Amino acid sequence: MHRNSILAAAAGLALSLGASAAAATTTIVLNFDDLTGTGLVPTEYGGVIFGDDFSHYDTPATGFPPASGLTTVYANYQKYRPGLEATLSFRFNELVRFDGAFFAGKTHVAYDFYRDGAKVGSAGHFNLGDHAAYYASGYDGLIDEVRLSGNAGNWVMDDLTYTTGVTTAVPEPTTWALMIFGFGGAGVALRSRRRAFA
Repeated sequence: MHRNSILAAAAGLALSLGASAAAATTTIVLNFDDLTGTGLVPTEYGGVIFGDDFSHYDTPATGFPPASGLTTVYANYQKYRPGLEATLSFRFNELVRFDGAFFAGKTHVAYDFYRDGAKVGSAGHFNLGDHAAYYASGYDGLIDEVRLSGNAGNWVMDDLTYTTGVTTAVPEPTTWALMIFGFGGAGVALRSRRRAFA
């Protein structure tokens, strides 16, 4: 009976650990609306490291509307010449699931996803229009960098969305230990039962 209590406690602990991990995810939407006027997006903004790749403005232009509010971001023209293909990047302070962003413009954009400097996925070219549309990443893995390719000067981005606290499908070492302990305990309990009946 004592073994059954221990097994039940171990199972309860494993379930509570799994439930707390699932509840820890947070989806963040950067709408950039607290950035006013025109200028560079701060190097680190909303948990994202933009470096000097992106500028912002809060006066929507025809064909380049925001998804919400007034402010959109675009390629920094001091670094990327308008009219030419450019690859910009933004990084995250932790491993995240990049969900997507709204874009508007006259060209296409594409995502490439990186983790620890290695490319782990990509999303094809999205053809943009004169209204803001959401382009999902379509990649569920954890990443720390997104590289955005497109024709500088011909797109704007808004409502960048990512999720933190996402766990991978591979169990953590403590979860493995709990599972091994649980299976071992169940095996011991079954074996001792067989001996009692023999």
